[in-house]
Amino acid sequence: MRHKTRVADRGALPNIGPVSTKWLAAVGIHTLEDLQKVGVVNAYNLVRAQGHNATLNLLWALQGAITNTPWHALPASDKQDLLRRIKKSA
Repeated sequence: MRHKTRVADRGALPNIGPVSTKWLAAVGIHTLEDLQKVGVVNAYNLVRAQGHNATLNLLWALQGAITNTPWHALPASDKQDLLRRIKKSA
């Protein structure tokens, strides 16, 4: 049986703190698998659409969670790609 990594599990997702965990749960994202299915840009947009004060740091953190990279270590090219995708989705 495959164990799903819950967003709320301590240390399960790098970069995702308690506030972001609550925001993600509010939009139905509870596991790493949920985040991967929804996608980083869609997850960020869903959180913002709920009225949460999500900044680009959340976007970087979500990408870092999926790639297992600290948000501050994401390459500039990845951040630019995410920004382009955010603008395209608006």
